[in-house]
Amino acid sequence: MTVEERVECVAQTASDDAFGRRPRRPDGGRDTSQVDVEKRHRILRSLREQLERHPAVVATRGSPDGHYADVTVDIDPAYFGRDATSASLRVTWQPDPRFPPGTSLEDRQRTSLTSNFNIHYQESSGFDCGVHLEPNPHVEGHLHYQERMSSDAEYDYDEASIEATAPVGVLWEVRAVLADRLHDE
Repeated sequence: MTVEERVECVAQTASDDAFGRRPRRPDGGRDTSQVDVEKRHRILRSLREQLERHPAVVATRGSPDGHYADVTVDIDPAYFGRDATSASLRVTWQPDPRFPPGTSLEDRQRTSLTSNFNIHYQESSGFDCGVHLEPNPHVEGHLHYQERMSSDAEYDYDEASIEATAPVGVLWEVRAVLADRLHDE
């Protein structure tokens, strides 16, 4: 984090505290307990280790170092028969999410997971797709697949389902969905 970002974060924290709100974290969530931060880091570190074993993976990194809020993976798109010059996969995981007003675990459909996650693939061509489990006003239920052909196009949303109940299982189940989609394109 740069000095300017830290100053902005401190200013935002003071402003949010004055209104009784909690500041946003880089992963888009609200400030949580240290236990949640450590749990998220352990989960994402484990997912990073799994991803490093995949033959299409060029490099992986977690951010921020020591307290992962996300994992970014550089992918060789040629592995999937894609023409893009580069591709990446971004993974986020919120083990104990707080739901926006009007939503709850009852909105979970096609999964028994209580965590929120994003596993999202993006190419230099502008194509991107991913499986997300999070509240989204464009989709019924929280679990969905989304895709767009270019960065200026609208997303198409489809239902998705996940049988896995642990993060590593979810990762490999979603990886299979994405691989099928990338090979079909």
